[in-house]
Amino acid sequence: MSKLKVGSVAATAALAGALFLTTQGADAHHADVAVVCLAAPATIRVTAVAWDAPTADGRVNNAIVITFDGAVTFTGSFNAANGYTFSTDFVAPVATGTHVVRATAASGWGPDASILDIGEFREATIALPCGPPPSTTTSLPAAPTTTVLPVEVLGTTVTRPPELAVPVEVLPRFAG
Repeated sequence: MSKLKVGSVAATAALAGALFLTTQGADAHHADVAVVCLAAPATIRVTAVAWDAPTADGRVNNAIVITFDGAVTFTGSFNAANGYTFSTDFVAPVATGTHVVRATAASGWGPDASILDIGEFREATIALPCGPPPSTTTSLPAAPTTTVLPVEVLGTTVTRPPELAVPVEVLPRFAG
């Protein structure tokens, strides 16, 4: 075999090995995480979903830890009963700035926890304060009172019985 062929085979093998390792990392068991604002200034919902494994057993994990800026806020699990997802709502301990929410596998994957992708995580960020400002109740002034004022009468009509009626002569208008 010539040196050129040996070098070519070695380069191809190295490339295939690197591709295999990269693919393995991308396919590692993990929990996807999303965070949304529920109410201002800092009430949030964190949702974790098991990765899209080739089999349902590959999505099982009994200890997924949710952290907010590194502090543990919740531990949940993925199983068939919860559809391999869970959510938790809480008021963030810090109501300003940008924060990292992380979902980390704290135990092995599978029904017997034998798939040891422990420590695999995904994270999301959220900027606080979030959402519309909280509504405030303001006191309105008391409704004004209505005062009825007397109405000025500009003219009157007098109606008399026919026997008391006095004939009035109507004169033509002067057209001048």
